[in-house]
Parts: sequence; C-alpha cells; structure tokens
Amino acid sequence: MKEFAKFYYWYSSLGVIVIRLCIFIVLLLFSVVFVLNKIIPDFALTFLLLFLMFEAFFKYKITKLMPALQISENKKDVLDSFSLELLGTFESAKNVSQIIKELMKLPQIKFIITKADLKEEEIVLIDADKSALSQSAFMLARELNGKYMTTMDFFVSYLISIEPSAKILFNHNLKEEDIKNILLWAKQVNKDEESPKQTVVTFAGEGIAEEWVYGWTLETKKYMLDLSQEFLSDRVEPMKRENEYQQLTEALYRDKSVILVGDAGSGKESTVKELAIESFMGRLKDNLYHQKIFQLMVDAFMAGATNQGEIEARINALIAEVAHSGNTIIYIPELQNTLGSSTFHLDISGALIPYLQKKQVKIIATVTPSNYKKFIEPLRTLLDNFTVINFSEPPVAEVLQMLFRKAAVIERKDKVILTYKAVLAACNFADRYAREKVLPGSAVTLLEDTANAVRVAGKKIVEEQDILSQIEKKIRVPVGQPKAVEKNLLLNLEKEIHKRIVDQEDAVFAISEAIRRLRTGFSSSDKPISFLFLGPTGVGKTETAKALAQVYFGESARLIRLDMSEFVGEEGIKKLLGSAPGEGSEKGELELVYDNPNSLILLDEFEKADQQVLNLFLQVLDDGRLTDNKGKTVSFASCIIIATSNAASELIREEVEKGVQINKQFQEMLINFLETKGIFKPELLNRFDDIITFKPLGQDEIIQIVKLLLTGVTKNLLEKDITVSFEEAVIAKVATEGFDKDFGARPIRRFIQDRIEDLIAQAMLKDEIKRGDNITISVDSAGKITLNRF
Repeated sequence: MKEFAKFYYWYSSLGVIVIRLCIFIVLLLFSVVFVLNKIIPDFALTFLLLFLMFEAFFKYKITKLMPALQISENKKDVLDSFSLELLGTFESAKNVSQIIKELMKLPQIKFIITKADLKEEEIVLIDADKSALSQSAFMLARELNGKYMTTMDFFVSYLISIEPSAKILFNHNLKEEDIKNILLWAKQVNKDEESPKQTVVTFAGEGIAEEWVYGWTLETKKYMLDLSQEFLSDRVEPMKRENEYQQLTEALYRDKSVILVGDAGSGKESTVKELAIESFMGRLKDNLYHQKIFQLMVDAFMAGATNQGEIEARINALIAEVAHSGNTIIYIPELQNTLGSSTFHLDISGALIPYLQKKQVKIIATVTPSNYKKFIEPLRTLLDNFTVINFSEPPVAEVLQMLFRKAAVIERKDKVILTYKAVLAACNFADRYAREKVLPGSAVTLLEDTANAVRVAGKKIVEEQDILSQIEKKIRVPVGQPKAVEKNLLLNLEKEIHKRIVDQEDAVFAISEAIRRLRTGFSSSDKPISFLFLGPTGVGKTETAKALAQVYFGESARLIRLDMSEFVGEEGIKKLLGSAPGEGSEKGELELVYDNPNSLILLDEFEKADQQVLNLFLQVLDDGRLTDNKGKTVSFASCIIIATSNAASELIREEVEKGVQINKQFQEMLINFLETKGIFKPELLNRFDDIITFKPLGQDEIIQIVKLLLTGVTKNLLEKDITVSFEEAVIAKVATEGFDKDFGARPIRRFIQDRIEDLIAQAMLKDEIKRGDNITISVDSAGKITLNRF
C-alpha cells in the first residue's frame, strides 16, 4: 500500500500531470499522421492505446485502493487506516511542515480554509512529531466516526495541535467544536477520499412501455400530480431526516400507510422527495422498487362534484385503479383537507378505510401537530391503519449536518460562498426570523434570503454578519454581539430611561442590568426577561415599561398591554388561548405575541387574573413558551415581560411614611406578605428575574414629573414655531392640584390637558397665537392659569 501511495502521490503531482498530457498529445498526433499516411505497423497508435490502458488502470484501480484497516478495526499501526492520498503525502514529505504545505494545495483542504473564513497565509507551518500528529489525527477521525483517516482529518488535527501557540482559531472566534464541524462538512462534500464512488447502473422506472407493465392510470392522472417526475426534474438534493426516513421505509415495506406529523419546515416533504427519488431510481428493493409517488390534488378532485355520493364514486374509482397498478403510492399533504376540515368540506375517511385495512393501497400523508390533534386523533378506526411518524425539531448537531448538505444548493443557485459562521448563525437565530417554520426549514429560509441579499449587493461571501443583518432588517431588534452604537446605549440605559421616568432609581437600575446581561449572553436565551413591579397607582410602573419599550425596541408601539382583570374564569382562559377545536374560530391574545415576538408584554394588574391564568404564565416564565387551544406553540423567548400589581400598595405607603427604607429586608417582608395573603404563589414569584418595589412619590418627584410633562408641551409647540415658557407658580399649581394621593401622578397629565393645553388650543383657534409668537403661562391673582403673548 505504501508503494502504491508514493506512486499515486508522484503520478498526481502537477509536473507529472503536464508530462502525461504532453505524452497523450504527442502520441495522438503521431497516430493521426501514421493513419493518414497509411504507415504500417502504427507504433504510435499502439503506444497510445497502451498509455490509455495504463491511465484507465490508474484511475479505476490504483486511485480506488482502500486502506488495509478501517479505523474501528485498527489496534496497531495508524498508517494502515490512512487514505491513499494522505499516505502518499505522508510518506513522500520529509516533515510535518512539508506535509501541511502539500495538503494546502488540495481542494478539500482549501474548502476547510474557506468555510472557516481563514487565509492560507495565516496557517503557520510548525514542525512537529509526525508520529504524534498521526496519532492525534487518528483519534480525531475515530471521535467523528470516520471510516478511514483522510487528509482533512490530518490537517484539522494539525490546526488543533498548534492552536495554543498560533491562536488561529481564536483570532477568528472559532472553537475546537467549530473546526470539527467544518471537518464534518468537508468530509460530507468530499466523500471520494474516504468512500470512492463505485460505478453503479441504475434505471429510472421500468423503462420503455412502463404503463403496459402496470396498466393505465387514467383516473390517477385526472386528480393527481406525478411527484416522482417533478422531484427528478428539479435536480435538487433533498434534505432528508435520516431517522424518520428509515421509519418511513420500514413502515412501507410492511405495506403500512404513514402519517408524517410535523410543523412547516420540519422536513416532511423533503423526506417524501428522497423516497420518491430512491424508489423510482431502483435503489430500494421489494415492494418499494420502482414505485411512483402521486400527490392527490384536492381542488381538482372536488371540482364539479355536486354531492357526497359523487365524491365517494370518484375516490372508489381512483383507489381501485391505484390498487390495480401496483406501482403507485398516494401522497396527501395536509391530510385534514380530506377529513372534513372547514377548508374543503371533504371527508373520504369512510371510503379509504376498507382499502387500508386490506393493504391494497399505500398512503403517505402529512399534517401539522395541531391539525393532527383536531381532525385525525379522534378518528381511531382510520388511525389504526396508519403508522404515525413525528417530525420533532432535531438537535442542533443534526440540523447543522442538514444545512451543510443544503448549502451546496444555495451556493450554486446564488453563486456565493457560505461560511461556517454564517450557517451556524442561521441555525442559532432562525427561530427569530422565520417563526412560521421550525428547524431545519427556518434556517434554510434564512440562508436562502441572506444569500440572495448578498448576491444582489454584489458580494461573493456570506458571513455571520450578513445573517445577523438580514434578521435585524426584518425584526428591527439587534441580534448577535452588541455593536458600537448599541454598546453605548446599553452603558447609558439608565440615563435614557430617566429622560421619561422620574426617580425610581432601583427599578431603572434593575431593568438596565437585566438588559445588559441579556445582550452580553449572561441570560438564558430560551426564556424571556421578566419583572414584577409592585407599588401604588400612579408611581411610574406602566410608564417605566413604556419607556423601556421606546428605548430598547425603538418604538413604544412594540408594547403589548394586557389588562389582567379581564382574564377571569373559563372566559379568561379562552381570551388568552383562543377557542378550543370545534368551539369557534376566536383568536386569543396569544396571537398578538406570535405576530410580535420581539415585544415588551405588559401584564397590568397582574394580581386580578384568574389563578388558572397565573399558572399559565408560570409556564411562560419557566419554559418561555405557551401552546394555544389550536395546538400552536408561541415562543416568548424574545420578549420582555413586565407584570404590574397594586397588591400591598397600602402596606408600601404606610411603611414608607414611617420612614422605612425600601431595601432587601423590606423586599423579603413584602414577598412574605404576598405569599401569606395568598395573592401570589411562591413558585410564581420565584420565576421572575426581579421583583421591584416602586416607592410613593414625594413632593420633589412630583415637581420633576410636572416639569417633564410640560417639556412635552413645549416640544409640541416648538414644532409649530411657537415658544412657550411656564412660570414657577404654574408648576407648583399643577403639582398641588393635579396630584392625587390615591391615584398618584396619573391625574397630572389630565390636569395639564384640561387647564393648559385646552387654553392654548382655544387661543390658536381664535388666532390669538400665531407662528413665531412667544407666550408665557402664568397664574393670576385669583389663582387662575392664564396665557400672555409677547
């Protein structure tokens, strides 16, 4: 093997390839000359044929040589598991530096460098012990379940071995796990080194006169679409789910029909596509050999039918024809459309059951989990004839392998290069971009959209930042590591919030700290940030939530406000989760969160909600998700949840008036009060990231709030080119008469509207105030607020 490997290395070198090409051209030219001049014997032609025979021997014999032992069998010499290409380089090079230098000329190694977003000049050549590095590469290949040890294993092992000193991966924000994933990607794309392609003859279908073999399918062609031909013609490799695909073929081998249950993007159709191609090309055996997949077109099937009897006659004729043909599998996407859903009002379950029980037809149907629960689960007789395969969301490692396969398709289509970090970012952030799908489909959508955007922008390489920019463009919320502008905002978040909120330092600080932890990766990405605001009415709880929505999300409209006093009893649960299946089509408030996943959710008067509703929010705070009555799961992971409560407001007011400080000891006493009185359960309180007490407003804070609100009036008038100033007496009057002990600062805004804004509005309508005027708002001797124009 070593001698063959050395010969392979020498014969495949660039210089020898040039010589081989020259020999071929010379022999070909001499052969032509000899033939044209009728020179016999034609030695040139003889040598040309001998040369071509040797080239064929080299290509189909020498290059196909496999190592003596697979990695799993090798207990002694690691060289016995070296691929031909690696062994040739290893034996011919003098040291590790030369080996790496030679390996970097290979396309599979260039692939690794490109996907890692490295540059060849960054790869430091360091001499190391060949034997030790070989052993490390062998262990790496074994860890990744490699069959043989390849050039790719050796190169990546070298990168890992020099990382402590070279810091190549560190400088590109790559970890050892990342470079191993890139290695798996490279081995997936460059399979020939580990498993050379074997020449296999396959036939698409049964060949000529195929319909004579199985019989005509006239009814089938009326109401069905030939998916086998459609899948074969698009030439795109499907992104199948290995485990689910195996379950599917095993069920079909047993002549069982199958229901594939999964959300959009879970890979149901891709798995069916893989089956269609593999079967039609003759790669499956027995009863799946050369089978066709036909999709039932429900709209065409229903067209012109006037009653249930006519529909049943059609389905009987169709099923009888398919059963007779023997080479057709029926594919029914969205099975609920044929089982009485409101979309088509078609129910063929009764007609299907006899054929399914006798195993005369095979059906592959797909359905979402919610529709399975609503339309299919109750039909026990029908369900007994199906094998149910659940397409749950796969783990990240499996999704990455699927995306690696799909990447080649996207790269060819958009003529771009996808880096590993881009694919990883798509996997990690896909749920924030394509909420209507699950992995891997959501990540594929994100990769496709970003690749298209990069191509339109005239770039060639899709990097991590391109993925993040595509997401931010859609959801208008920063993702990934904070950039300079956002870093500045995060560091000055308290200052920004205090532009709208007076005092309440503890609350503002706690919120700001939580947001900073979130954006720097110290908070769970699976659960929402959550706060419980306690305090009397009118002290700034709701206003603080609005300020945070404005500052962090960029607009106060990103706030979803739920009045929890409306969520009482069974109607309250229905209001939140929507109507149950069969009880109407009313959507719940949960739909607002689904449509606006990057929002601040304000749960006002939280203590007034029904206990069952509070239990549902216990699940939200714990798991970050909630399922509505239709079976749709809504994620709260990208939300900020703020619950406000006036519970214990009198206790807070009394204690503060006594001079008690709002500190950790006070908080513990307050929480104990809420638990003892049965207002909130301990497990619910413990789920909040922080419980914040808002203290009653003092006179100084009230004055500041008045000034803040009057500043809003000033800005409004400045936009109309009118300058206004307020005398101190006005501020004092508003603070005294607008503030209410029971309702806090809330009446102040109404007081300003009634006494000041209305006064100015009337003056503008009477043309007493015009553009360019300066006005002063003051208090006359009778205590009445007046307007003076200068």
